[in-house]
Amino acid sequence: MPELIAPTARLHAAWLEAHAEWGPGVHEDGFGLLPSDAVDSTAGFAAWVTRLLDESDQEKAAVPCTYRWISA
Repeated sequence: MPELIAPTARLHAAWLEAHAEWGPGVHEDGFGLLPSDAVDSTAGFAAWVTRLLDESDQEKAAVPCTYRWISA
């Protein structure tokens, strides 16, 4: 059964596959992606996931935003 999970760097390959299906140039509202995020690389993806998790932390974020991914 699908469940909502916090973003995790261990899903890099699956995320890249899903992102490719979304299609280039399509508006990605809610992804939390910035033009400077290098999500194709392992290190860049891990840094992006860390930023998403930090934005969910009420102690770290000025305006918290909780990201969740669907995992099957």
